[in-house]
Amino acid sequence: MTDAPDPSLDDGYPQGLCEALDRARAAAKPDKAVIYIFRPLLTTKAQLDWAEFHARQRAHTLGLRVSHVLTVGKADQDRMRTLWRLLRQTDCAVVITPSLAHMGGNPRRVTAFAELHTVHPAECHHWRTRVPRCELDEALALEPQNHSDAREPGEEVIQNDVTASKTA
Repeated sequence: MTDAPDPSLDDGYPQGLCEALDRARAAAKPDKAVIYIFRPLLTTKAQLDWAEFHARQRAHTLGLRVSHVLTVGKADQDRMRTLWRLLRQTDCAVVITPSLAHMGGNPRRVTAFAELHTVHPAECHHWRTRVPRCELDEALALEPQNHSDAREPGEEVIQNDVTASKTA
């Protein structure tokens, strides 16, 4: 048995970066979060308000303060890259969303760069370490045109743009 590092774990990152990231993640206790809402899943303003309210309650339960609320629409194909940039700008490592449906039903894209918490059901999807560069690039790629949508065909969408609101 040798103690040589496994070159398959390198994945194109500079040597030592993965270990440094692992140490930073282990040492850092997150204190703030970003709420992410996919607007077309909510058909009324009241549903949007309740979704944000419950996400804020989940943040409070986790001992986190809400840094931003990011509301995105169906026309926004660059949703994950927008979320990633916002997390980097605000130095956040946690995303809270009403349900996995807001993430397209799969947490893998978000857990490539952050920890994901859902309100209903109350679950935690941990930030995956040692994500290959190609998988991170795939997670940040443009959204496919046919995102799962819980609305009935022909229902009106009230808001269809990206809105990031900073909270005090």
